[in-house]
Parts: sequence; structure tokens; C-alpha cells
Amino acid sequence: MDIVESLKNLFKERLQSVCLHNLGISASISKNGILVVLDRVLVDDIKLLKQHLKKFKKLYISPLLFEVDFLEQNKDYFCMEILELKENIKVLYGKNPVQNIDIESQALRNQIKREIASKILAVRSSFLELTLERKTVEDITYRSLYNFYLISKYILYLLNIKQSQNVFEDVEKHFLINLENTKKLFFMPKRPTFDKLLPLFENYLKELENFLKIKI
Repeated sequence: MDIVESLKNLFKERLQSVCLHNLGISASISKNGILVVLDRVLVDDIKLLKQHLKKFKKLYISPLLFEVDFLEQNKDYFCMEILELKENIKVLYGKNPVQNIDIESQALRNQIKREIASKILAVRSSFLELTLERKTVEDITYRSLYNFYLISKYILYLLNIKQSQNVFEDVEKHFLINLENTKKLFFMPKRPTFDKLLPLFENYLKELENFLKIKI
């Protein structure tokens, strides 16, 4: 049974949409994300879905679960994510949950500024608090890389700067900053060994400070 039929059996008429997102964005994100929209979301739904998706964990990364109006009501806080979904979402069942959502430029600008500062702080804190083991460093690195990919992409989008296949390179060029290690990590065909990952991560952490210099 595929995931759509499985979710229809689980939630019946309460299931509104099933979609894929993050479609093959980089070697570091090799599985599609699954997005599930219900008429409303209860704690029991979260527990039920968590248990149910175990059999699909080799196919999909951690799911997104929200109610029908969640993105519309919170669009000023999720501008980049909504724009990314508009571009890359694949609807497997039901309606496209972002099709009719409009994003205002000022809301996008505010989110980008907020995300740059908060994500840099989060990466610093993780580096300080967590043990320097391979899985830990990989988790910090690749989760934050996707965040800064979105930040880079939508800085360019906001300022109407034409994008190439390498948005980090575009940001380097237009804002005269260095993101060499960021590019290496993001575009590596496979994840490096830990002895190579750790120095790359440390230099990547230094490079993130450059995003604070960007004026938008």
C-alpha cells in the first residue's frame, strides 16, 4: 500500500492533502519530505502519524503536519517556506495547500533578517553544547545548510537578482562575501568522512557571520 492510501485509511475524511516537498534539492537531502494536511491537528493525531510513518521512514524525511488554515494564518512567519513549496511541491492527494497564498515583500524581508540571526545563534549554541561526534556534527551542519540555502535563495528573490544553479555563489558575487566552505558542504556528491567534515564545519561556522553583513 502506498503512503496516500495508507493515510486515507488512517484519517478517513479528515485527510485534506498529501504532498511531497524538498524534491532532490541536494546530495545532503536524499529523501523527499512528506507534508500532511488535516482538517485539524490533535495531539493524538501527531502520535498516530509518528507511529504510522515508521514503515515509510526509508522513503521520507520527517513529516510536516498541519491543519488546513495554518499556513495562511501564519504566512508572515513562513514566507520562505511557502515560496519554496509553491515552487517545488508535488501534490499526491487533495488540494495544493499553498496555491492561493500571497507573500508580501516586507514580510519576507523581516523573516530573512530574523532567520539569519536566529539560525547563526542556534548553530553556535549547538556547537557549544553538543558532543563533537559524527552524527551530531552532521545533523547540525546539514540542517543549517538547508536553512541558509533558503536564506540565500530568497535574498536574491527579494532583490530581483537573477539566480544560477548555485545560489551561494550568486550571494558571494553580489555581496562580496566568502562562502567557500558552505558551497563545498552543500554541493558535495556524498557526505565527507568525519576527519574532513569537522574542519569544514568549523570554517563554515565562521562563514555564516558573513550573512550578518548583507543589507536587504
